[in-house]
Amino acid sequence: MLESDGRKGQNEGKEERYMRLYDKPITAYLHNDLTAFESEENDKQLVYLFEKGYVTVLGEFQSDKYVGGKACIIFNQEDVISVDRGMLRFVDGES
Repeated sequence: MLESDGRKGQNEGKEERYMRLYDKPITAYLHNDLTAFESEENDKQLVYLFEKGYVTVLGEFQSDKYVGGKACIIFNQEDVISVDRGMLRFVDGES
């Protein structure tokens, strides 16, 4: 887990943020297909495609951009992206 560097002032009054990379990747089931395309200027080329199914979870981090405040870093043997933790069903006992 990444920790604060101990400097005061910058994070006073803010909740401590973290990023944690798992020692052993975890298997989870992704409930929905996820796709992203580049803008029209780039001919709408496919950036990534994650099909519904099993993915490898490499770690997690806190972010206000995600509903539960926590996101997971997932890998599908080709790409790595982050998703809201609620989009995954963990099968290796992690919750």
